[in-house]
Amino acid sequence: MMMFLLVVAGPVMALATAPRADGDVMLVIVPPWLDSGAMVSALGGRVIGPERAPFGVLIQSDHPDLAHTAQAAGAWWVVPADALAAICGVKT
Repeated sequence: MMMFLLVVAGPVMALATAPRADGDVMLVIVPPWLDSGAMVSALGGRVIGPERAPFGVLIQSDHPDLAHTAQAAGAWWVVPADALAAICGVKT
């Protein structure tokens, strides 16, 4: 169990502390009881993938403050997709 926590803690902390970047592709983590597609559409963004994900979607929007408004609408985290790519070893 301790090994699992050590392996998971690094990526989770990297995502949790990543700076928000409006206008870029962002990863939005939402609670499972919210409809992420409807929330993003109502905020003026568009979901770009994946089609079926229980907690997170990749979105894009030109809205200047989408990250903060998404959190106000119930999103748990909004982080730049670059942060997720970096954890996976992709250089952008």
